Amino acid sequence: MKSKLGKAVVTTLAALALTGIGAPAYAHVVAGGGGQLVATAHEPFLAGGGGGFAGTDHIFTLAGGGGWATSTALGGGGGGVAAIG
Repeated sequence: MKSKLGKAVVTTLAALALTGIGAPAYAHVVAGGGGQLVATAHEPFLAGGGGGFAGTDHIFTLAGGGGWATSTALGGGGGGVAAIG
């Protein structure tokens, strides 16, 4: 009984391995991004921004944003795009 079960397991694993070789699963993927930051303690000021993108064969996304701050005010914004096709 153990011998038959062992052979069945080995046969199943071999079949799965051959299936994986015959039809590999893969996707073309790309991603990237970057950012920057500026800060000073004299008349306190801070500013930064960043952006990035990611894509596959059928989906592409792009996003970015930035902001700034002083001792009395702050502001910023951002946006993005996604395309599926």
